[in-house]
Amino acid sequence: MKKLFFIIFLMVFSFAITANAKKPKVVWPKAVLTLKDGTVLNGYLRTDIHFMQKCVLFNETEEGKNVKYKNETIKSLVVKNCFGDGKEATFIPIKLYWSDQKKIAPKPILAIQNYQGKHVKGYMYPTFFDDTRTSINAGVMQNTSMYSGEWWYLYNVDSDNTLNVSFWDYSYSRKPKSLKSRLKDMEKDFKKYPQVYETVEKQGLTAEQISENPTILLEILDKSLQ
Repeated sequence: MKKLFFIIFLMVFSFAITANAKKPKVVWPKAVLTLKDGTVLNGYLRTDIHFMQKCVLFNETEEGKNVKYKNETIKSLVVKNCFGDGKEATFIPIKLYWSDQKKIAPKPILAIQNYQGKHVKGYMYPTFFDDTRTSINAGVMQNTSMYSGEWWYLYNVDSDNTLNVSFWDYSYSRKPKSLKSRLKDMEKDFKKYPQVYETVEKQGLTAEQISENPTILLEILDKSLQ
């Protein structure tokens, strides 16, 4: 009986320690937020970069109440150590063109410009993949949502620089598509510029090579327009 009491005591004590253990402090990146009205704020970005589709949370101190800023009010957002390399990354608002709906999204997204050619611009857009699954467990239906960080790569050409078209995506956790599947996507994404996917086939580029540097496709496109 004493042994059982001692075991229960250890279990309760262990649970109490675990419950009271301090959670690791979240270290938010330093950032500079510039608004369209000219206001410049130095502080901390309090939003994961993959969840900035509509707005960002910003705080001028490490503690205190966060302030929400809608993307349409932002001129630029400079984030330090965005990729863990100690460098700064600058996000600017752009509008995404939905190819399937043939229309420009009404609200801007925040993206990094990662390519500047003679006729082509390229951007990196941090978003997320929502893997929502429905399962039945012991007669109860449950929804499970798993989110993983993802990057979309966009381009526009100077003949119509309002159309920021998505042409590649990279997920941290999902298995990458095969090149055969990618080529089908490229036919749609570069519908006006078939020379892009034709060159990919001709040069024998692999999906892995393009995933390492998606701007390869923009270099091909820019060269074809000169």
